[in-house]
Amino acid sequence: MQTETSSFIAILGISDNEDRYSYKAYKKLLENGYKNLIGITPKNISLPAIETVKTLAEIKKPIHTLTIYLSHDKLDDLTESIIKLSPKRIIFNPGTENEKLIKKVTSHNIEIIRGCTLVLLSTDQF
Repeated sequence: MQTETSSFIAILGISDNEDRYSYKAYKKLLENGYKNLIGITPKNISLPAIETVKTLAEIKKPIHTLTIYLSHDKLDDLTESIIKLSPKRIIFNPGTENEKLIKKVTSHNIEIIRGCTLVLLSTDQF
């Protein structure tokens, strides 16, 4: 299913390092027409065409997709914030899968995708 390009997409673990997959996903989302992007990182970074915040709690917009680029062990402390954000779906990119988090968010009717945002975008499955 193709996500509307007007949907809000949040990138947890956004980076301004062009070699990082979160940066590549941000660029690919822009290339595919997604304009409502929010990056979450504790670092002070500024990227064109994306709002950046330091915490999930700062997001006040309805998030359609949360795509995760943090290692699974860094997600335990974010479980309640992710549930409160209440995205329609979460993409666990390779290496980010956290089974406890997956179990909890599934019980809140949040769709889970174990996949790669870049591949989903490239194959029109995003």
